[in-house]
Amino acid sequence: MTRWIGLAAAFAATLAAAPAAAQMMQQEPQAPGYAAPNLILPPRDAQGDFVTPNRELTGHDAFWNLRIALNVAAIGCRHPGSLQLIADYNNIIARHGNLIRAAEGSVIARTGVSARDRKSTKLFNYFAQPPAQKQFCPVAGSVAQQVGGMTSAQAVEMAPALLAEIDRPFVDFYHAYARYQVDLAAWRSGRGAVQMASIKP
Repeated sequence: MTRWIGLAAAFAATLAAAPAAAQMMQQEPQAPGYAAPNLILPPRDAQGDFVTPNRELTGHDAFWNLRIALNVAAIGCRHPGSLQLIADYNNIIARHGNLIRAAEGSVIARTGVSARDRKSTKLFNYFAQPPAQKQFCPVAGSVAQQVGGMTSAQAVEMAPALLAEIDRPFVDFYHAYARYQVDLAAWRSGRGAVQMASIKP
């Protein structure tokens, strides 16, 4: 009887230690959205929020960024609502043509043509980031439908809020990637400890 009690106690001790061992042996954390493992995230502000090119914009500036976001979505999104998104974007071009030209003219007047071109290229690349597309495309579809039903005055007024909405998938991705970096560092630290323990005499 004493022998069985001893075996049971040893077995219980083994089970108690299993979660820690399993944690050490878990698979290396993977970057969200199949992102590159060496991605450099945008800087954070004093509140810890990521600084994106779409923050704190108003008027024509906000609408210009919003128009580029919807352009990227119309070109690149291929989700169940993509055909409607394309139709809504074409409607925006027809309905708000004067507003689009005014927004572009405002950006050029303030920064010049070359700076406008550089900014537009950066924005295209920003909104085309593959890891965020799964969340970005449906949001862009919703925003395009809203803008298509507005007057130009309403579109300018609502542009900052709509731009923040369409920027959210990218901010969420950055937060997920930051968590991945923490998890990866912890995993590597644990793996290193196991390796060091295994070579002790």
